[in-house]
Formats: sequence, C-alpha cells, structure tokens
Amino acid sequence: MWLEFFQSVVVIIALLYVPGVILLHASGMPKPWALVSAPLVSCALYFIEGEIFSALNIPIPLAVMVLVPLLIAVLVNGYVYYVAPKHKEDFRSEKLLKSEAIRTGKQSTSPVPAFICEELPFWMPLLYVVIGLLTVGFLFLPTLPSASSFVQGWDIVHHLDVTQAMIESQKYSSIHYDFYSTVEASITPWEPGSSGFYPSGWNIIVALTTQLVSTTVPIAGNALNFVSAAIIFPLSICSVIAKVLPKHRIALISGAFVCLAFFVFPWSLLIYGPIFPNTVAFCVMPSIWWIFMQMTRSKTPKHDLIWLIVIFVLGLITLFILHPSTIFSSIVVLLPWSFARIGESKRRVVLFGKQIKPVTLAYVFFIFALVIWSVFYYVLIVRGVALNFWWSAYSSLQDAILHAFGMDFIGQSYAGGELVSPQPILSICVLVGAVWTFKHKQARWMVSAFMYLSILCIFIITFDVPLKGYLSGFWYTDPFRIAASCVIMAIPLAALGLATLAGAALETFASWREKATQHQIQTQTKAQTCVFCTVWAKPLIAGAVIACVVVLNYVVPMPNLKSEEPIPAVTAFKQASEKAYGDHYILTSEELEFLRRVELTVPAGAVIANLPQDGSLWAYGTNDLHVLWRFPNGYDASERPASAILRKRLNRIASDPEVLQTVRDLNVQYVLILNNVVDYSNAVTSTYKPGTFRGITQITDTTPGFEVVLEEGSMRLYKITL
Repeated sequence: MWLEFFQSVVVIIALLYVPGVILLHASGMPKPWALVSAPLVSCALYFIEGEIFSALNIPIPLAVMVLVPLLIAVLVNGYVYYVAPKHKEDFRSEKLLKSEAIRTGKQSTSPVPAFICEELPFWMPLLYVVIGLLTVGFLFLPTLPSASSFVQGWDIVHHLDVTQAMIESQKYSSIHYDFYSTVEASITPWEPGSSGFYPSGWNIIVALTTQLVSTTVPIAGNALNFVSAAIIFPLSICSVIAKVLPKHRIALISGAFVCLAFFVFPWSLLIYGPIFPNTVAFCVMPSIWWIFMQMTRSKTPKHDLIWLIVIFVLGLITLFILHPSTIFSSIVVLLPWSFARIGESKRRVVLFGKQIKPVTLAYVFFIFALVIWSVFYYVLIVRGVALNFWWSAYSSLQDAILHAFGMDFIGQSYAGGELVSPQPILSICVLVGAVWTFKHKQARWMVSAFMYLSILCIFIITFDVPLKGYLSGFWYTDPFRIAASCVIMAIPLAALGLATLAGAALETFASWREKATQHQIQTQTKAQTCVFCTVWAKPLIAGAVIACVVVLNYVVPMPNLKSEEPIPAVTAFKQASEKAYGDHYILTSEELEFLRRVELTVPAGAVIANLPQDGSLWAYGTNDLHVLWRFPNGYDASERPASAILRKRLNRIASDPEVLQTVRDLNVQYVLILNNVVDYSNAVTSTYKPGTFRGITQITDTTPGFEVVLEEGSMRLYKITL
C-alpha cells in the first residue's frame, strides 16, 4: 500500500506541476516563480477540459484527460520559443537578452521578453519543499495506520463515492457529479434532480491519480493531501513572502519553518469533516495573491500584464473548482492591500478640474468594494443561488478572544475541538512581525487582513446574528475554514517576527563583538582572526534562533480541553489524527478485510443491496463494490419507489412478486451485511433509525431466496438465488 502511496505522490506532482511550469515558461516567467504558481495553471486546464467534455456528454479517456493539458502547454511553449522567432540566431539572442533581463531587472526588447519579478533564488522554494516534506513526513504520516486509512466522517462519503463514480463514468465535472456512475442511473435511490454545483477539483485530481497508479481512491486521496500540505502550501506561502518582503531574506527563510507550524491549518482540516476540497484549495490559494499584486503594479510591462491576466483568470477557475470560499478569502486579504496601494499611489487623478487625494480614492474604492460585496451577498445568498450553511455559536467572548491570542482560534467546538492547545511562541512571533510592519511602514496591510479575520473568527463562534453570514464570505460560517484563512494570513507575519528576533540576536552579537574589539585596542591585545566570527557567525546565530523558536513551539505544553495535563499542540494534533484515522467502530479493519474478500468474490459491477450505516456506504469508494445505498440519509419523499420496496421488503423476495420484479429490474444480485450499528454518536450513524432497512436486517441464513457466499462473525454476503 505504501508503495502505491508514494507512486501516487509522484504522479500528483507531475500532474500539478509539469503542464503549469511548461506553460509559464513560455511567458518568460523565471523558473522559481513558475514553480510556485504552476498548480494554478495545471488544475485550470484539467478542470476546463472536464467541464467541456461533460457539457458535450462525452466520456473522456484517461489518456486524453491527462495529455491534452500537457499538449497545450507544450504547443504554446513551442510556438513562443521556436515558431515566433524568425531565425535560430534571433532565438539565441532572445535567450541572451532574457538572461540579461533577469540579471539586471531591465525589460528585454526581444519577441520573448523576460518577466520582471522580484528576485527568488531557486534554492529558496526548494528549502520550503524540503522542510514541508520533513514536517508532513514526521508529523502526519506516522498517525496513519495504513496508506488507505481515512476519517470516517460525513464529508468523506461524498469525497470517496463521487470520485469512484467519476472514474467509472469518465466524466470529470463539478456540475454534473453524482454518487452513481452513468451506467448505474437506474439503481439511483432518489429521483433525478436538477444539476447543481459542488467543487470537485479534489475528486478530479484523485480520480486521475487512482487510474494512473492503479490504486484505490483512499490511497490517492491521502497522497493528494500529503502533496498539498508538504509541497503546494509551502510553495504558495513562499510566493507571498517573496513578493511582499523581497529584500528581507531572513524572513523568507523563516517562512519555510513556520508555514506548517500552525496546527489549525492545514492539520485540523485533515481531521475535521474532513473537508479535503477546502484543504487543497487553501493550499493553492496564496499563490494567486502574488499574481494579483504583480498584475496591479503601475509599472508592469504590457507583455507581463497580458500573461498575468491569463494566469489570474486560470487561477480563479482553479480556486472556484477546488472551493469557491477561497475566492472570498482572497478578496478579504487583497482588499487591504488594494487600499494601501491606492492610498500610497503618486498618480494624479483630476476630476472636475480638482486633483483628488489618494486617501480619498482609497475611501471611494472601499465603498465601491462594499457595494459589490453586498450585491454578491444578495444575489448568492438571499436569492438562494449558493449554499450558506449556518454554524451556531458555542463560545463565550472571553474564551474566543483567548483562543485568538493563542493562535488556535477554535476552542472546544461542537465538532469535538480537535486542536485546542494554544501556541504562544507563534503568538509572540506574529506580534513582533506586526510591530515591525508599523515601525518600518511596510506591509501593514497584512496586519489589517489578519486582524479582520481574527475578529471575524471571534465573532462567529460567539454570536448568532445574521451579520456573521455576511461577514464570513458567504459559503459557510464555519469556524474551521475562517480560522484557516486567519492562519494563512498569520504565517507571513510570524515569519517576519521570527526574522526580527533573529535580527535582534545578530545585532546583539555585533554589539558584543564591537565591544570586544574596542577592548582589545584599548589593552593593545593582538586580535586573533576567528573564522566563526567572520564567516559563519551570522547564519549560525540566525539558524540557532529559528531552531530554538521552532523547537519551543513543538515542545512547550499548554492547557488542552481534551487532556487533564497541559500538552504541546503537536501532541494534541497527533492524538486527534490517530483517533480520526484509526480503527473505527463504523467500518473497522475487520470489516475492511471482509470487503476485500467480497471484492474478490463478486463479479465486477454486480449490484449489492446493503445497510449504509453499517459502514458499507463507503464500500463503493474503497473497494469499487456497487452497493445500492451509498448515502446515510435522503430515503424519504424524494426516494424512488423501487428503493423503498427493497429497503423495507427485500427479505420477502420469495413471497412478494413485486419485490422479485424490482430485484430483476435493478439487477440486484447480492446482499451485504456488516457488523450491526451499535453507536449512534457519529454523524453517519446518527441518521440510522431501526427498522428503516428492515428488508436487509431481517435477512438470515435461512431466509428463502438467499444463499450464504461469505461469512465471518455476524458479517454476511448473500447471493440472491431467485
């Protein structure tokens, strides 16, 4: 299993980065910047292709789905570099001019001008990747009992089954998605409804990976989550810090060590829900910020601007298909940046013969943005176009403020409080970083965005008023998602604060060294050259400070609502992850092994009647078993008559002609029964009402019309003999 996991990791990296890097290379963008931005482009190409073929109702062969984005990238790159130049000699001169442009920062005059970007040495994003891989490898992977483990929560039902249905239907769409593949339309328990939108980017990438590696959906899903946390997110954060603080090298280095140090994100989202689409979307999201910032610079060359607009549009498509809530989060982050840019602008704007002050323009822009935000809220939420799930408040104001200061934001939530240990070391770093921005009058907009999100997080877990739906970005008033946005905005501040602490240590060392030198001069002592003091002092001191802060963040115990004794945040996460991904009472390891035996026994595609709440609702996503009922609820007024007949009376097949005919119409061949539902505290099992599936639960080894094929304890696989 683990071999398939790491093969999936390699395939996902190739899917997300190869087409994007090739296409961005055509723009003249420096390779490090192309690397950190590639998923924005690659994902958009896959998603657009999937929607086009789905709209045409044409299944897409795997090879076509994978190769078309790569072919587009190669053709664009080839055209720019080999067709557009008139002669090979011109092309050679272009490459020289491009290299010179990158080195000097001056725009190239060749047909393929170089992108004008802040300096980002290639070793820097590689540092982020290395630290990311080590962190996720030591923190998250050891908590997984196996590569196919998954959190048995409500959301995972959708994640696994929709992905498996995509694989079988060969349709990769966020509009036309279903728990049942196209060929299984007849066995769908519900009446067909109107098509709706659900962000399925996570499902699409996992579906492609599952087929390319010949693995299972849970393994490919865990691999995508691993890549998102270990590679995509660190590179995205790297792009933001490099753009906002281009000359602050220590802050950029520090960012590699703090980007995964906050346990609210990405760690809690891998447990809570689990909301994997949101997790991947948030990991990609920061990389579009630098695109927007670069695109709205007053001195951006026309060549760069055209490409930036294209990349930005593709990035919006990617975020929308991964999860639209990231667009609202990006608006919240980029609005303060826009206000700051307008307020500091030196451009003259004249209206009715009078020059308008930049501050006035900033206020006008704020009012304009507020109006647009209100219009979106009215159209999407008040008119019911988009989902607006309401999460009730659960915290006192005092506790909410304390949790915000502690950088855990959530507290003891109704979802179980997976991560409730404060991280005071990071609180100090964020505070120091915020003070630095005001002292140096640089990047103060980051503090504004962070403060807004922090106050919003306090507000939504404390008060139950309609205003929190308006303020929180329309999609959900879910504290975990808001807290994730808050943490992402806190990371650059924490990196800046950590760099400031390292800088203070360097200044202290320099002062000590200067005093020592003066003392030697006064006492006429011969100074001895120290290699440490001349060459390695600064990096070693800065590294020692960074290492000290990082270690303290991981080892300092803090009060935890789920533990009698104070424990570090890392321990709280590992305990929560081990519990979430461990052996569950819904679908136990014993039952998973039984499902593997069933998979080897029944013919491919055979329809199997089941009781969904005993864990078999995941059998389709985990073992490609075509169980009849794949969702824990919905068996009410919208249920088809055939589903209700079998659910209530399948055990009477030998004496009820209507049941027998229904079985033949739906081609149901087997009945699967796992261990009994004994606990109703889980979100999945809480929907079960005894007697709802009496047509399944009342089948025994002696019931006429059923033959035992597999048995283990109380688990059975029956073959319908009539």
